[in-house]
Amino acid sequence: MPTALPASPPRERRLSLPQTARLLFLVARVRLLDLRLAGLDSRAARRGQDPHGPTLLRLVRHWLAIHERIGALLPGVPEPPHVQEVRVVLGFMSKRCD
Repeated sequence: MPTALPASPPRERRLSLPQTARLLFLVARVRLLDLRLAGLDSRAARRGQDPHGPTLLRLVRHWLAIHERIGALLPGVPEPPHVQEVRVVLGFMSKRCD
């Protein structure tokens, strides 16, 4: 059975050099925030404190804002499932507080 292949591959949107640099910068910031969040959790556990405080909330909101910027650079790319889960949890928390 013959298969018809397209004459040219579909054109994907490519990032310009400044956009690529911005994306790499944002990914690095997300990774640093991941490390800070992990460190915050482990420090609080060692001290016997509750890690869920205003610092954690501020860092998570900043983490989500960076993910939004990455999503704006990469339209059509779905958000990772763990980011969606955090959005749902924070959305639930903000509805409870209102």
